[in-house]
Amino acid sequence: MDGAGQIPRMRTAPKIVAEIKALDPDTEITEYYVRQLVKEGAVPVVWAGNKALINLNDVLNLLRTGTAQPQAAVSTVGGIRRIDPKRS
Repeated sequence: MDGAGQIPRMRTAPKIVAEIKALDPDTEITEYYVRQLVKEGAVPVVWAGNKALINLNDVLNLLRTGTAQPQAAVSTVGGIRRIDPKRS
């Protein structure tokens, strides 16, 4: 099949981690990381009441392709940017 007719493998964050650990017992993926992916919008989520259901394939694809390194936010106070003294 090309994937269009497959039923999505929807899981909660703990079950996503359990599935990944079954594939790779030494994985460093945690429930916190999976929840952060949802919070950041990196993977779509379907809400069933209070339960967040995440497509396991979406998480695995994201892990294969990777994510961008988060950039540090520029600190501003009253519209004035802080200048790092090390860059002078």
